[in-house]
Amino acid sequence: MKISGQRLNEARRQHTEAIIARHMDELFQRLPMLAGFWLRPDLEVAELSVSGWPGGTAGAALYEVVMQSLAELADERPEAVPLMRGRTFARAVH
Repeated sequence: MKISGQRLNEARRQHTEAIIARHMDELFQRLPMLAGFWLRPDLEVAELSVSGWPGGTAGAALYEVVMQSLAELADERPEAVPLMRGRTFARAVH
């Protein structure tokens, strides 16, 4: 039985979405203060939201860590780039 092109494309998209989800989960685990962020279509972080913690501040350093993580994902998985454009990513609450 042959798999249709549309089904194959959907399977690839789902696989890439799973890779993005894993990467974002790892990013949120590494940065417990990060609550979420929104990416512009050019993949720049437009908004970055943090959860407050005693004595802590989030600034340019946090922004740089997030941008570096996204750049690494884009380098490793170029097929993920179109799926990340203009999206909001938020910490999953279990």
